[in-house]
Amino acid sequence: MKHINKIKLSAFLDGEVSDEERIEISNHLKSCDHCQKELESLSHVSDSLDLIEEIQVPPYFWVHLKQRIAEQESRKVIQSPFVTWVRRVAVPVGVAALIIFSLFLGDYMGKAIYQSRIEDLARLDTEFAELLCVNSLEDFSEGSLNNVYYNLVSREGE
Repeated sequence: MKHINKIKLSAFLDGEVSDEERIEISNHLKSCDHCQKELESLSHVSDSLDLIEEIQVPPYFWVHLKQRIAEQESRKVIQSPFVTWVRRVAVPVGVAALIIFSLFLGDYMGKAIYQSRIEDLARLDTEFAELLCVNSLEDFSEGSLNNVYYNLVSREGE
């Protein structure tokens, strides 16, 4: 015969089994050392629990407990599937979209700043050339000293 489970043994120990089951379990315990040890272990636990003194609960304890349970359950009802969907899907998608938008905006701003810098450098080169009166040297023939000077100053010789 197979072993008796702990739930049945606990019920047997507490006297919560039918007479027929009690006889069957008693007969099994006479021949099964394993189940005898389990019953003995459960008996020790039961005896230990009997040593703990009973705690008196306040008169309205159960009423307050039921109210708190009802409050907890009502909070769960408020969390509709839409709220759950927003938390699990919409927020991460929104954050990802914001990050992608920021990357494109950063790229656009970077290009605009770079283009502005290039234009500023070209304008400064022109102003520098005008300041040094290099523009008046543009009309000289290729290879002349003025032309070499103009190329050096205007950075065309690089």
